[in-house]
Amino acid sequence: MKFIHKSIFFLIIPLLAFTAHKYYVSMTKIKYVKEERAVQITMRFYIDDIEKVLNTRFNKDFKLATSEEHTDTDKFLNLYIHQKFAYKINDQTVKYIFLGKEYENDVVFFYLESSDIDSVKSIEVKNQMLMEAFEEQQNFIKIHINDRIKTMILIRENDKDMLKY
Repeated sequence: MKFIHKSIFFLIIPLLAFTAHKYYVSMTKIKYVKEERAVQITMRFYIDDIEKVLNTRFNKDFKLATSEEHTDTDKFLNLYIHQKFAYKINDQTVKYIFLGKEYENDVVFFYLESSDIDSVKSIEVKNQMLMEAFEEQQNFIKIHINDRIKTMILIRENDKDMLKY
């Protein structure tokens, strides 16, 4: 009986040594709205992850989603997003505007939009957001174009992908 207790003890101790692993993921939805000739982009991140990156990158205390949030948060978010996210349609770089952000529980949503897009035959997406801070960061991209849905998973070693329609 003592042997069983010791065996269980020595089996459990190594398991307790492992700490819970936090997952570093984001979700970006890219949708082409043919009637509006527009591409609408919604990005979803955990607030604490974005805040950590912004605080480090810009050497400020942003205090996202609080009453003490930095007054220039949107300006710095816009700058960061434009530095880390880009896409091409039909081999042409597409400009986009940052429309704003919205908080929901522990998540922040960013809204972007591009206009004057006549058709989409291919899309190339580069998303490096949060990759400088979190080695395990995975950026999922869900793309809705011409009634078809496709998905990309971008990581630090492969932060860009292209799809044809």
